[in-house]
Amino acid sequence: MSPDSFDSQNTDASTSLDEEGRARPGAIPENVSADVVHIEYGGAQSVEANTITINQGGAQTARAERIHVESGGIGQANADDITVAMGGIGIAQARRVDIKDSQVGAIAADVVDASNIKTGFLFAHKINGDVHTVVSQKTAAILGLAAGLTLGIFTLLFRPRR
Repeated sequence: MSPDSFDSQNTDASTSLDEEGRARPGAIPENVSADVVHIEYGGAQSVEANTITINQGGAQTARAERIHVESGGIGQANADDITVAMGGIGIAQARRVDIKDSQVGAIAADVVDASNIKTGFLFAHKINGDVHTVVSQKTAAILGLAAGLTLGIFTLLFRPRR
């Protein structure tokens, strides 16, 4: 295994990483940084790489050019391209997100290609596919306007008199 890659399946023996940078059984590495990171049936707190692949595993935060998740999850993902199938992400920020049969708390992207997804918030220039959102861009704008007007009215009504 080269120092430019990390594979959670190639494990040895009792802290989080061995001398070659591989995860030990039952250990969750805090920070993983390599050119290519592959996590399978495991996890990491923070991952930074050019390419990250997660299969039935997870990461708290992930930053890469490309992220692929299948049957796994990420708390916060930041990449140029994110692909998710039957998984979940808390917050996804990318140029392009391709997501199928998954759930995401919030998506901010230029382009979203979706098939049967649920998300709380979706901010995108272009959306292709079947997306179920709790709060869309239009709803968020209306809620923001209503909150601003309410705050303005209360400020005018209850400001201190001189």
